[in-house]
Amino acid sequence: MSARRLFAIGFIFVLATAAWLALAGSVTVRTGSTDTRLSDAVSGLWGSEQQQRAPEFSYAEGATTTKLDIAGSDISAKLNLEQRRKGLLWYATYFVDFKADYKVANPLDTPLDVKMAFAFPDSAGSYDGFAVRIDGDLVPVRYVDGTAVASFTVDPKSSASVATGYRTNGMNRWVYIPSPTGVGVVRDFHLEMLTDFAKIDYPGNGVSPTSTLREGDGWKLAWDYQSVVSGRPIGLLMPSPENPGPLVSRITAFAPVSLLFFFVALILLTATSGVKLHPVHYGFLAAAFFAFDLLLAYLADQIDINLAFAIAATTSVALVVGYLMVVVGKNRALVEIALSQLLFLILFSYSFFFAGFTGLAITVGVVLTLAYFMVKTAHVDWDVVFPKRAPRVPQTWAPQPIAPQPMAPLQVPVAPPAPTQAPPTE
Repeated sequence: MSARRLFAIGFIFVLATAAWLALAGSVTVRTGSTDTRLSDAVSGLWGSEQQQRAPEFSYAEGATTTKLDIAGSDISAKLNLEQRRKGLLWYATYFVDFKADYKVANPLDTPLDVKMAFAFPDSAGSYDGFAVRIDGDLVPVRYVDGTAVASFTVDPKSSASVATGYRTNGMNRWVYIPSPTGVGVVRDFHLEMLTDFAKIDYPGNGVSPTSTLREGDGWKLAWDYQSVVSGRPIGLLMPSPENPGPLVSRITAFAPVSLLFFFVALILLTATSGVKLHPVHYGFLAAAFFAFDLLLAYLADQIDINLAFAIAATTSVALVVGYLMVVVGKNRALVEIALSQLLFLILFSYSFFFAGFTGLAITVGVVLTLAYFMVKTAHVDWDVVFPKRAPRVPQTWAPQPIAPQPMAPLQVPVAPPAPTQAPPTE
């Protein structure tokens, strides 16, 4: 293979890379615009991220207001995952059944008129079944700017049980803040979360549970404290499937790497098997690779990402194999080229479905391919495969001596003899 052909193949690779980067950019823009547009819509339908603060208890002493610490908390949150997909993105929506029983103590010798201020996570949200019960008795509630306010009396040197709860929808995470005013003392605290999903994670600034127990398809998580000073939240992140938009964008952005590996394998395979491919053939093969990512990019927001991947992969393989069957015929080189596409395009791209293992998968594939071609080409005479052109010797003009030519003998024309006349006869 000549250097001119290698340069032409490299130019084709550069053009294909530019096309892939443009496609990856368009997918990123589509994903970002979709997220901006649909996130508010999903939040309006399902509710925003839920962050529930502990209620504030206080009583009035003349013109001043004194806050009461919560003497005990018994809280449960049952979380049911209901994932929703919009376009190129998944949204981790859920239902939560929140119940809480607070203990409020009166340290004085006189009755206390206590006011509870319970702020909802979202003032525009919907909270089904909300009520406040004091020692089992329902008390009236008024609502001020997204906060429920209830009043009750606690007898001297005694405590009251304040039970409340609701059912609502949320998105992405559910968080409970045990101290309503930041860092504070949390006493006799118990919070239990029940999930119907197995994949769990916690916010970066959250507190890990003190105990975990697997129950059915989900978990039973518990946080128990006798007395702790803390302002950190307790929360859970909702799992969501791999978002098609960012996944497709990553696959497309790294597609030139797979094409580079394929082109190198193709050059080695054709050079060692006697098959000749023109740079135009490489151009059509690059277009067949590009067809995979183009189909994937525009199918992913219409159907399941796995089905979209299967359709795009089948189409690209059919284009490459069908084209090469016409160009090189049915031989071993065709089988090796088809396996190279399976490795460098299909398996390379599918490794992005497994976050955290992509680099390892690519490394293993490259090392195995390197070992294969080292064995295959160990006895190849590369000077024959890539012959060097003989250097041109510059020619300078010099007069050339003229060799003497032998002269032909001079020939003098001789006149023919005059005809003789016969003597007259008598």
